[in-house]
Amino acid sequence: MPSLIKFLTGAGHGSRRVCFQLIAQGKVTVNGIPATGTTLEIYEQKDVVMVDGQRVEAVETHVYLKINKPLGVVSAVSDSRGQPTVSDLVPKAYSHLRLFPVGRLDKDSTGLILMTNDGDLAYHLTHPRYEFEKEYHFLVDDELTAAQIASLQKGVIIDEQVTVPAKVIKVYGTKGHWYSITLREGRKRQVRRMLVTVGNPLRSLRRVRVHTLLLKDLPMGEAKALTQKELDELRTD
Repeated sequence: MPSLIKFLTGAGHGSRRVCFQLIAQGKVTVNGIPATGTTLEIYEQKDVVMVDGQRVEAVETHVYLKINKPLGVVSAVSDSRGQPTVSDLVPKAYSHLRLFPVGRLDKDSTGLILMTNDGDLAYHLTHPRYEFEKEYHFLVDDELTAAQIASLQKGVIIDEQVTVPAKVIKVYGTKGHWYSITLREGRKRQVRRMLVTVGNPLRSLRRVRVHTLLLKDLPMGEAKALTQKELDELRTD
């Protein structure tokens, strides 16, 4: 018997953080009674779990898609202002499922987003204690100085906290200078703010890797199901 939080994440209602919020906001009931804890065991064949008045059905199949997010698309399931979201990029064959993005990517950035209805994998990939790498390519007008690279790699101060050491490598230099930066943390708009801090604001930002999952040559705006090999590698610590 799964716990309530595991049942909700397994049913595609989002990551553990999102499901904790649903419970805390009083949006979850079990057999008509508001849920007050997350460890309650759920009898899937007998208990009636509802979120916002809609019954939650157990998911029999998990889906894993990687998407190349274009500019202007919000990393969310829906947007109150009517902006396009990554859910709009999910192929129709999967539109009936509750897929959600794992982590976030700024509206002004492009690149790799993982969409799934597997809350356990989402938790595994986003929990800070695992420190999984995320790699980005960014474009700047002026070549980074050795001092700027050293500062980015050592850590810079954002919101009165020093960023975790990063890895910075120049990758190519056509019409500007492109660099790769690899992080083990995920603060809001972190790469952009790091470049502003060292005095060389970026012009373009693209995420190319999350842990072992690579964007590769996936076309902009397209989605592709993960291979079993990609999924097995993602699950490794």
